[in-house]
Amino acid sequence: MSFALSELQKEIADLSSEIEAQKALLDDLISRRRRAQRNLNAVLDPMARLPVELQSKIFVHCLCIDEDEGASRPDPKLAPMLVSNVCQLWRDIALSTPELWTHLRMEGSPRGANYSQLYGSWLERSRPLPVSLTLASTSVLAEGVNHLIDCSAQRVEEFSLLLLADSNPHHTPILPLHYLKKLVVALQDRQRFSVDQWLNLMRMSPGLLHCSLLASFSHHEIGGYSQHMKHTALKELYLGERSLSFQAIANPTILLRYMTLPALERLRIRCSITPDSVSDFSAFILRSSPPLRSLVIESMIAVTTPTADYLSAVPTLKTLTLAISDWVSVVERLATDPGFLPNLEHLTCTPRRIRSRGDFEVVICMLEVRALRTFRLNDVFPVPFGGSTVAPDEDILVELRGMRYGGGIDIYVSHGKRNLV
Repeated sequence: MSFALSELQKEIADLSSEIEAQKALLDDLISRRRRAQRNLNAVLDPMARLPVELQSKIFVHCLCIDEDEGASRPDPKLAPMLVSNVCQLWRDIALSTPELWTHLRMEGSPRGANYSQLYGSWLERSRPLPVSLTLASTSVLAEGVNHLIDCSAQRVEEFSLLLLADSNPHHTPILPLHYLKKLVVALQDRQRFSVDQWLNLMRMSPGLLHCSLLASFSHHEIGGYSQHMKHTALKELYLGERSLSFQAIANPTILLRYMTLPALERLRIRCSITPDSVSDFSAFILRSSPPLRSLVIESMIAVTTPTADYLSAVPTLKTLTLAISDWVSVVERLATDPGFLPNLEHLTCTPRRIRSRGDFEVVICMLEVRALRTFRLNDVFPVPFGGSTVAPDEDILVELRGMRYGGGIDIYVSHGKRNLV
């Protein structure tokens, strides 16, 4: 019996050894078949014959990055996750191309905490490049996303905070993003952001160059408690308002009351300009003395203070864009006062409507005495309470064409999508 037992044990050991040998042989055959298949793909597939560096660049051009948000959300149906799931070769290329993983939109997910691991892997693959992050909801902060942002703070150059309906602006963290170059904050209608929150975000980002805020402030959230802030690096600022219909709120121009920006070169204001806005703007320019080169003002509300009066404070302007009802006063001042905006080269006016032939005649007078490089007049503008616009007469168009072709000024007078000149 003992002899039979030892024989059986030896037979089992021999069979196990043979099985392992056959497994190794099978693995080798599978590996060789995989290599042969890859070589066949390289012969048949034009994409596989391209150099790896070129394939990498093609993948980068496949990214679906939102133009407004500057980030791409993780989606297995979109690049870069899509290309990494096609085959092993593409996955290897995608994982070795950090440019594919430098833009990330972070938001809540029905899959629970798994998305925080996904975000961590995404950011890890982007090393060592600078990254652009979009936080679409503060509700994800409870899942440790704020920790991921903090760990990547030295690489974050662009940060967007899009507070949606499920977000609480007052729970927004203040993260030290010392290397941040661009900051965007956008709130939905009826949400409010405090002045101190905004100033703290800017204060924690001393290297900030571009800044954009789309929000409104409740009067009680202003309160007069905000400390004044001086930011010496900021070059571009956009202040926009979500809605022009709420009268119990203050528009973002209130921030100009609390800021000094001596390096500001480009400023865009899109909100309901009020007498307080004009006062804050004038005081801000006087206090900052910025080398302002470009100014955009868009407002649907007329104010008693002529626009030309407070534009006198920015003689450095080279580009001016006006979407206001008071545009004619600016053109008249340009036509009659050589010291008003002496460096202006590009002027765009988008009025509510052209009220009379005299408006066009003022434009011609201005173009005759000003050495502008470009002039755009968008005469068809949606009027919220009805009304019409006056089209230029043929003799006016003849004069404008003569200035365009004889004077070297790029003139564009739009009628719908057509240039009448």
